[in-house]
Amino acid sequence: MKSPISAAVAVQQGRPTLLLNGVAQTPLMYALSDCPGARWSWEEVPARNVALFAAQGIRLFQLNLYLEQVLDADRRLDLTLARKQIAGVLAQCPDAAVMLRLNVAAPLWWCELHPEECVGYADVAACEPPSWGQRRLVGTDGDNPVRASFASRVWQDWATTHLRAFCTELAATPEGDALFGLHLANGLYGEWHQYGFLHHDPDTGTAARHSYRAWLRARYGTDAALALAWHRPAARLDTAEPPDSPARERADCGPLRDPRQQQDVIDYFTWLHTTMTGSLLDLAATVKRAWPRPIVTSAFQGYFYGQFGRNAAGSHLALDQVLASPHLDCLCSPQSYSGQVRAMGGSGHARGILGSVRRAGKLWLDENDHGTSLVGCPWDRSFQTTPEDDIACLRRNGLHAVLRGGGQWWYDFGMVAGTPAFALYGNVGWWDDPLLAREIAAIHRVAQSRHARPFTRPADVLVVHDPWSFCHTVARRWSLEGFKFGDQPPVGPNPFSSRGMDGLLEGLFHSGLMCDDALIGELATLDLSPYRLIIFGTTPVLTATQREMFATRLTGGDRHLVLTGYTGWGDGREVGAALASQLSGIPTAGRDPAVPTSRLQLGAATEEQVLEAPQHVPVYTVPATQAVGHWADGSVSAAWRQTAGTTWWTFAVAPTSPGILRSLGRRAGCHVINDHDDTTLLGDGLLLVHTLDGGPRTLRLPGGRNISAPLPPRSTTVFDAETGRVLLPAAVCGGPIEAR
Repeated sequence: MKSPISAAVAVQQGRPTLLLNGVAQTPLMYALSDCPGARWSWEEVPARNVALFAAQGIRLFQLNLYLEQVLDADRRLDLTLARKQIAGVLAQCPDAAVMLRLNVAAPLWWCELHPEECVGYADVAACEPPSWGQRRLVGTDGDNPVRASFASRVWQDWATTHLRAFCTELAATPEGDALFGLHLANGLYGEWHQYGFLHHDPDTGTAARHSYRAWLRARYGTDAALALAWHRPAARLDTAEPPDSPARERADCGPLRDPRQQQDVIDYFTWLHTTMTGSLLDLAATVKRAWPRPIVTSAFQGYFYGQFGRNAAGSHLALDQVLASPHLDCLCSPQSYSGQVRAMGGSGHARGILGSVRRAGKLWLDENDHGTSLVGCPWDRSFQTTPEDDIACLRRNGLHAVLRGGGQWWYDFGMVAGTPAFALYGNVGWWDDPLLAREIAAIHRVAQSRHARPFTRPADVLVVHDPWSFCHTVARRWSLEGFKFGDQPPVGPNPFSSRGMDGLLEGLFHSGLMCDDALIGELATLDLSPYRLIIFGTTPVLTATQREMFATRLTGGDRHLVLTGYTGWGDGREVGAALASQLSGIPTAGRDPAVPTSRLQLGAATEEQVLEAPQHVPVYTVPATQAVGHWADGSVSAAWRQTAGTTWWTFAVAPTSPGILRSLGRRAGCHVINDHDDTTLLGDGLLLVHTLDGGPRTLRLPGGRNISAPLPPRSTTVFDAETGRVLLPAAVCGGPIEAR
């Protein structure tokens, strides 16, 4: 009989590594979705796809399950379904290792018994439509559903009790021997977002109100201290209320909240994210204690990029808290849903700050739910692709996180997307095709070959962010009018953060520069010596200690510092342009523009930035020779200055053009691998080039080797970064590739 699996994540060869019974594993998985018709491992179509991936060398599998699905009619634990799920995989792949995605959300019957423990919305009443048919249990999560609050102690106790029993009893079964991980799910789509956060403003329910007041009491202690912090003499701990929607959508200085006016809103969002994170980590600790041998815990967590402009309402701002915890081993997310990121030629990047996750010893896992040409995409009927494009995107998506020290799983919605040819087929998986199957095997072999080698990522550009800054920046709800699932929101009213996050990252991946990312809290201890260019993306609030680091750790050595958007406009006590001027030494002001359009020019590179009519923008007062960008009225939108050993750059709107970023990197002495605007990724000894237009390329590796490569259009090619040898050639006909 197979030995029970003991699983862990530990740093080996410089990378977080999944270990099963002490043996390093390639962190690539196949996952069944939660959709009826595609979720049960023993059924005909799911079983075929499990077997298909096993035939390509995949040995790690993920399956969906809800706590409510393992409770019998008397609401007692019944593990029949859980055991059957695992057994279905083992029937197709006897040496498989399984992770269960266990959703710990309270059932609707529980919510009906405990209405005071449920989510409240500041702008609308909770409502759950009548249930009918084989519905997805997450199907109404994006509306204003009736759900247990993250702040509910009663729900937490209910979930903890059942989770502890689930672990104890499943571990004692033969199927439990094959379990290597529990992926804890809750919140919107199981991703630990507040329910309905895109269109509504959670959480204002009774449980939230009590928890918020208890948190304020622990933070401030007395009414007098609260009144002083909030600048409101009448403020009281026992009567404090979550902010209403108008308060959440009001800004005082550009997109920023002034603590002198809105400390209560800042405190509320701090509480909201601290509470959600605490709930998750408590449950992860329960798993670690209840499972009788080492087990891996994971969760959707650490979302930062691609959050639709609603980071404060529903993202994961307490990333520092998660990374410091010993209870959660893996952080996960689907790749960014931004259209340009997923499109052919895009970067396919993750939504987390992967550099910080890797340095914390956590394993990042992408969820790859990118449709294919077999059956299209179930939530986007306009989705179209080709088999060649499938391979290019499959390769890009499958290896992006690997090159950054992580892994991924293929999440199969294909079985519910349709049939490729009704007369010949029934439902099929997204990757049930011999060309795609061979590609998956090749991706797995390349990733597997890296484990015995030290992980390297020779980045000389560092991008710094502060997730907590979203407590201080405004964002509005999406309108439901005309909204369809899968839609992307407009950028406004805060275009600065989105461009300083998603736009900046996408531009860097297309620039040929090699970048890494970091949390603002890492700067005190991070080895900064490799970085010639440090870009501050979303860091509007810098404390006195952080400002001091600019003088003691960041400046000197001919380094270039780039401050984007409203970097340094706040210090936690007040906001204003004077604070930014003091930081950069570049005179800064803010005003309402008549035409919010900026044009950047750096050497031959240009970028036009058209904003969605914000009410306020930064402007700089510098000599003409120090201006590299102008608003439509001629005032300066981007500037630079040089001091002893440091060049300072300020951009009212973060540059997103690959050409502008490449020019910045060259001025800072950074290495440029590719002069073309292809997605160019380097890491773990691999070089990946994903190109839309194709053509002859000269790729300059950091060690001095050049690769001359005529790349076909709409292709992805993977090279060995040390030898220049092609490991995965383009999937369409192209010329020979010569390494020298």
